[in-house]
Amino acid sequence: MDILEPNNFSVLDVENLRLHYARTLEHWLLRYDDASDEIVEMFDPAFARAWRLYLCGSIAAFLYGSLQLFQVLFARGRNNTIPWSRQHQYLS
Repeated sequence: MDILEPNNFSVLDVENLRLHYARTLEHWLLRYDDASDEIVEMFDPAFARAWRLYLCGSIAAFLYGSLQLFQVLFARGRNNTIPWSRQHQYLS
């Protein structure tokens, strides 16, 4: 990657959030369905169907693995004060 070395960036962590995002979209879909009458009123039935299809299709694609969402953590310089694993997140 041309952006990393010249800017003294180091990749500390990469996490795939596709399953998390599928769940987020499921919550959005529930809220969307609850507001469907208002949405049709604001726009029109064709828009409401298309947007619902987009949400459902995105959920399916994230669950199937054809859509990915990565969170990449960068640091400048030689930052070595990072955890050895993500296990620290789950400890009390």
